[in-house]
Amino acid sequence: MMRKTLAILFSAAFLVSMAAAMTGTVGGDIGYYQVNAGIDGATVIFDKDVKGTTGEDGSLTVDVYVTGTPYTTYTVEKQGYETYTGKITEYPAKGEIVQLSATMEPQLIGGDQGYYKITTNVPGANVTFDKDFKGITGEDGSLTVDIYVTGTPYSTYTVEKPGYTTYTGKLTPHPAAGEIVPLTADLVMMPVTAMPTEPTQSPFPVAGIFGLVALGAFVLSRRE
Repeated sequence: MMRKTLAILFSAAFLVSMAAAMTGTVGGDIGYYQVNAGIDGATVIFDKDVKGTTGEDGSLTVDVYVTGTPYTTYTVEKQGYETYTGKITEYPAKGEIVQLSATMEPQLIGGDQGYYKITTNVPGANVTFDKDFKGITGEDGSLTVDIYVTGTPYSTYTVEKPGYTTYTGKLTPHPAAGEIVPLTADLVMMPVTAMPTEPTQSPFPVAGIFGLVALGAFVLSRRE
């Protein structure tokens, strides 16, 4: 009798565990948070629990038990960005998705950044600030260069490409934080040097001239 009772209890426990695995609702029904960070590879933390990393679309969906202890804060962090922390004040019902957003700001090292935008009439041109190479103009002939506004300011910019005259201009004014200062550089194509022409051939070959001289000398000698 005891063996039959134990067998029944084990069978019941097995069926309960299988049912729980199939439904995925151990401890209560499930709701969801969708964290939208706008960047991929960012770590998402609820209170102190790491929930995963954002995907290529910059988001991560986190499932929670609606009957469990609710989370109060969420944190999104990634190297190179300021850590974002927000409050969780809305809680999902069963099957519901609650949206959470995180604005990820790039970290500024050494001061705020401003920008120069160089526009040229030539794609693929090299851009140099003083003696620092900054990049190559794109297909639209432009290049945006970021600088720290608290750093030592550059004084000149140079744009050059083989086959064109080099352009050098002054970097004034200097951008403030978040400001874009436009710069222009018109490159002039170098003229193509004409190939030297072959000398015009004389109508009388050199050998013919020598022949005439010899003939004249022969005639004079006969007269004498």
